[in-house]
Amino acid sequence: MVPTRLREALWRFFLIWAGVGLLAVTFRLTPSWAHSLPLPRILGSFVSLCLRYGDFVSMILAASHVYFSAVDRLGLKRARITAGVILVSSAALETFGTLTGIPFGSYHYTDAFGPRMAGVLPLAIPLAWFAVVAGANLSLSQYWLNSSRAPVAIATGAVALLFDFLMEPFAYAIRGYWIWAGQVVPPQNYFSWFIFSALLAWITPVYAKPAIQADPRPAITLGIMTGLFIAARIAHGI
Repeated sequence: MVPTRLREALWRFFLIWAGVGLLAVTFRLTPSWAHSLPLPRILGSFVSLCLRYGDFVSMILAASHVYFSAVDRLGLKRARITAGVILVSSAALETFGTLTGIPFGSYHYTDAFGPRMAGVLPLAIPLAWFAVVAGANLSLSQYWLNSSRAPVAIATGAVALLFDFLMEPFAYAIRGYWIWAGQVVPPQNYFSWFIFSALLAWITPVYAKPAIQADPRPAITLGIMTGLFIAARIAHGI
């Protein structure tokens, strides 16, 4: 397991990285803008690279911190099972979805969200599913007094639906991570996020009784991500 000091350093880096990302989306800073700056070529290329892959790095950090919290709350074995099932299932579902249009609707991914597996699915997508499903479930089961597995799983699906609703305009209209047929998000996309997120929360061992000492990081992580989407949408008038 990752040493505590390293985890703390990664958490601080995530907060700083997210703050820089917020400035980047608010002021519409792009890789081409970085190349236009009067900077040494190497530094300009570095800034451009950070802007291009900043969201991918953010997703890696977000999923990592949710996983660390899951290990603390669930134990290593249950956390690994939860992560494995969510990552593999969501990757399979999203790959099937982009190839067939079922169940989300007709869409295809671009290279804007980092590297893609087999040229189809961005690596960040299953990480996003894990961060949202596990992060929401850990947060809900911690702070929802007298909750139980089934209601928390349903509520996890609702949180995932809201997350996707806030994310979609940011992801396809602003960042161009994927392209919807007809440039319209079909309603079944949101319904599918709700159903499959609730299902993943139900079938995995992610549910747990509240910890004596609450870990707010899963909730903070989701809050940072949704805050970024909202800020970007306001900045772009979407």
